[in-house]
Amino acid sequence: MAKLREAKTLSLVEDVVSQIEGAILDGEYRPGDKLPSTRELQEILNASMGTIRESLAILEQKGLLKVRKGSKGGFFIREVTTQPVTDSLDMLMRHMALSPEELSEFRTTVEAGVIRLVVQKATKSDIELFWSYLDKFETCLNTGRSGWLKLCKIEQKLREDFLKVIKNRMYEAVLTPIIGNLFGYARHGISGGDQETRVAYEYWKKIIPAVADRDEDRAAKLVKDLISHFMNLLLQESMKKA
Repeated sequence: MAKLREAKTLSLVEDVVSQIEGAILDGEYRPGDKLPSTRELQEILNASMGTIRESLAILEQKGLLKVRKGSKGGFFIREVTTQPVTDSLDMLMRHMALSPEELSEFRTTVEAGVIRLVVQKATKSDIELFWSYLDKFETCLNTGRSGWLKLCKIEQKLREDFLKVIKNRMYEAVLTPIIGNLFGYARHGISGGDQETRVAYEYWKKIIPAVADRDEDRAAKLVKDLISHFMNLLLQESMKKA
């Protein structure tokens, strides 16, 4: 309890949150530890019960605490994970709160980095799996809008397989909600059909061989061009609807 002290009179909630968060991050409390009761915290920090409860609610929202009910309940320290990042991005994507420009800038940079790691880390069996996607994409050709939507779903799975190959929790935390919600952008924002399906297919016909050839630069450039093409299309169609 050495790290906790009487709270400042200014911004009490912020001060209480900062103190408890600091104690957790400094190892004063470890995952699984139980915080003192709200009444004990009230006495230690010299803050009102309302301030303590609001502060604990904020820490719970941050993913640092979890609540257990019952006679042995209370506030317990959670193991720090990337889940809060994933959940926040998932909410933004579900509400389509990110603009096409923001998505394009982010995806062209980050996914180009992902494909470079895929080129470096993919095993022979991984590459064989990637080749199989070309056959799946080909089944989407010349089938109208249903083929376009089917291709978007297949692309989603391929990108998920890329993340499995690189085994990087930061990329996974950030890209999983984006990849998982791209179908919504494609369905509502792009009136795709045979032409869009063909363009995407032709890009993947070049990207997969570049990965198989271990050509990072070519694979990264093609991924950037693919994303830019469809993000620009999304932007154009959103401007028409504005």
